[in-house]
Amino acid sequence: MEQLRPFVEKLPDFFKPWGEEILLRYFDFEGRTSRETYWHVFLNSIIIGLVLSALCVIPVIGVIAGIVDGLYGLATLIPGIAITVRRLNDSGKSWPYIFFGLIPCVGWIILLVFMLQPSAD
Repeated sequence: MEQLRPFVEKLPDFFKPWGEEILLRYFDFEGRTSRETYWHVFLNSIIIGLVLSALCVIPVIGVIAGIVDGLYGLATLIPGIAITVRRLNDSGKSWPYIFFGLIPCVGWIILLVFMLQPSAD
């Protein structure tokens, strides 16, 4: 993924953490991601997803925007899991804690609490 580094360096400062964590560390399940970086990347992904979803309601480009939105979701699935695992590592939890997110109704709340915890030293 190092061939993407020139592209990431040209991104606006607000989107650089997203580029570094999603594009350059695509399959990296090792290491750590700080709380600040995790939530910055999360916010960037929400903004990109909302813009693509909003474009879906425009009659002429809605179908194309819908396809791009779906492809974006698929393309960020693995790095999204990877950054969550790295954030769990940073908060002192091991990777299997990600499965708490699969518990109906309360799983995402448990995972949210883990994501909000400070870094463990």
